[in-house]
Amino acid sequence: MRIETLYEFLLLTSNLNFTETAKSFFISQSVLSNHISGLEKELGIRLFVRDRHSVRLTQAGSLFLEDAQRIIAEYEHAIGRISQYRDGVSSVIRIGFLLGSYGSFLPLVCKRYSEQNPDVGFHFLTMEIGDIQARLNENRIDMGFTLFTKDIQGGKYAYRCLYADRYKLAVPKTHRLAARESITLADLEGETVLSPRFNRTRNTITQVGVMLRNAGIDVRTDDQIVDSGALMATIVATGHVAVTLDHHRVYGSGNVVFIPIESEGMDLCCGPIWKKSKETDAILSFVDFLLKETKGFTKEDFLSREGAEALPPL
Repeated sequence: MRIETLYEFLLLTSNLNFTETAKSFFISQSVLSNHISGLEKELGIRLFVRDRHSVRLTQAGSLFLEDAQRIIAEYEHAIGRISQYRDGVSSVIRIGFLLGSYGSFLPLVCKRYSEQNPDVGFHFLTMEIGDIQARLNENRIDMGFTLFTKDIQGGKYAYRCLYADRYKLAVPKTHRLAARESITLADLEGETVLSPRFNRTRNTITQVGVMLRNAGIDVRTDDQIVDSGALMATIVATGHVAVTLDHHRVYGSGNVVFIPIESEGMDLCCGPIWKKSKETDAILSFVDFLLKETKGFTKEDFLSREGAEALPPL
């Protein structure tokens, strides 16, 4: 089974068009047809139903699609590991981070650490807040740069707090509360507070939603709000409000105002977390380096997106 044919198969399952798939791989349609026919013969199953007007996956083809995706992922992972080995990298720290909550400093610190420790490399994934704990639990990342409460998961995780943050009320800039310097929960009477469901895992956003409902506030969970950008767009389009994180302002495009909330339970830590059961020397060494290199940073330094020149020297 040729790995190249699996790549062709995956693209064909997404567009169901032999002509377009062949063009993408710079081969003729007849060559692609021969490759797919050969794969079907090797597997002893029919992967596609083809007629003059359409192409569709068979049930067996849908089942094989899952395996093909897994094979490609493992192949690319293996190639990546060999490439790192050739480059002298023997350990990789997989980092998931909130795009808005960690600015320019994170890749700069990782770069400096790798310069001093060339045997350690980094992989990065941008995530929503709830996804980070889920990926840690699934061992798909080694460390998450996120926001959390200090009692996170009853001691299951180790963490370091780089800076403190709070939930804020996000409102359209034309909203009646937009000019306020701060608000209380009582100010939310009569408002609809949007509650995104970025995923189904338990996280601090869920806890805040429960607290608001207990205070008699109308909280509307919207399964269609799947990421931070969608939340900001929905706030502007509907005129509703949301209790959200300050770093979401990067998605607001100047149309959303963030107002501090005078209430307990809004405080958060921002920093790296990792599972104690998966702690390694490389993780501990990197965390120590991180704390040393960012000593004296303000919250604005951590959130800065101006680039290296605007940050304190690393």
